[in-house]
Amino acid sequence: MRRLQQLGGKTRAANGDEVDALPRSTVSTILRGDKLPRSEFVSAFVTACLEYGGQPPEKVADLTEHWLSCWRALYAAGVREGAQGSDARDDLTGEGPKERSVPRHLPPDVRLLADREGELRVAEERFRRQPGGSVFLVTGPVGVGKSAFAVRWAHRLAGDFPEGQLYVDLRGPAGPLNSEQALGVLLASLGVHEEDLPADPWWRMQRYRSLIASRRMLVVLDNACDAEQVRPLLATGEHCRTIVTSRNRMSGLVAREAAQRLVLDVLSSQAACSVLSAIIDEAYVADARAELEELAELCGHLPLVLRLAAVKFTDRPGQGFKTFVRTMRDGSRLLALALDGDSGNSIRAELEFSYRRLGLDAKRYFRKIGLVDPTGFTLETGAAVAGIPLAEADRLTEQLESEHLVTEIDGHRFAMPRVLQVFARGIDGRPDEPRTLTLVCSG
Repeated sequence: MRRLQQLGGKTRAANGDEVDALPRSTVSTILRGDKLPRSEFVSAFVTACLEYGGQPPEKVADLTEHWLSCWRALYAAGVREGAQGSDARDDLTGEGPKERSVPRHLPPDVRLLADREGELRVAEERFRRQPGGSVFLVTGPVGVGKSAFAVRWAHRLAGDFPEGQLYVDLRGPAGPLNSEQALGVLLASLGVHEEDLPADPWWRMQRYRSLIASRRMLVVLDNACDAEQVRPLLATGEHCRTIVTSRNRMSGLVAREAAQRLVLDVLSSQAACSVLSAIIDEAYVADARAELEELAELCGHLPLVLRLAAVKFTDRPGQGFKTFVRTMRDGSRLLALALDGDSGNSIRAELEFSYRRLGLDAKRYFRKIGLVDPTGFTLETGAAVAGIPLAEADRLTEQLESEHLVTEIDGHRFAMPRVLQVFARGIDGRPDEPRTLTLVCSG
């Protein structure tokens, strides 16, 4: 016992005095199981025991973190009665019992979500049928409104998750978050201080899942890149659910985690016109129904593009709505739509994000099929314009389908939305492929 006391080192008491981390009386009391010990004691005791047993430093660190994660799970689970009937958490803090904070981190609900009641009903019906721990995937093309849909759905479900709703934008302000960074955001939402975050991603995942295991919580993972990024972030507790949004179809998440996939399509012509009319004053479009429908068509019936176009017109309504629609027939004008002072919220930025994620072969193929007839193309046409075998065209078309950059329109034809086709033509021949210099040396 003296040796363990030495290995345990020193700590600070509440009054600031330096004391033994493992005083004999404390060890004796705790090992009888009367009270939940302080985390500092757990760390000191486990470390001392492992060092006494001659374990290497790296194993000491890993096993100590394991025991600390177990302690955190017990602490997060709630009240534990001590020998004298005292609350174990009172002993840990030296204060009276506190209510566990409830994170409510959903973004504000969207005010305009046109023509999505049918999809919301389907989503809620699936939700009611699935057991705890289930994953729901909302996917679809760029600008179709996946995030807005997921946020509206999450707000509707919030009452079923009284112990909190977590939200993280996996796209991140400076680029996609990796799983380790995203776990840091989620753990911070659960009250874990930055200095207490485990350095190892696996331990971060374990702590995250331990903290929410017994809680009724909803987790929204927005703008996910792929299944690999998402898997460590899934809430696996019996009373938890996870909603993921992504441009990627995430077939792996559907196959392995049995995710329920809901694909959002573009709006109908009528709904698209309603989005425009909700932003543009009726006086400007009263006698321009044909132009309103044309603008909806030019925007590909995509909610993001529709809103940007409508706001762009309201910035300078003096030009007249019909004149504005004529200017939007120029694809480059449509692609340049953006909000003043918000450069990240633009069509081009969204499409660039998707394009950068493609491999070099897929990028080249995307540019080539952007040149074909807007009414659609077959695999044979794709192979011909790209100068590749049919099997390769099939493989690359499937990749673009997975990212919702092309859509199958019947059994053997595929189409690219007009705004995507304009984008593809604008980057055709751009030198983004690495050049290789070959030197030939003669004998």
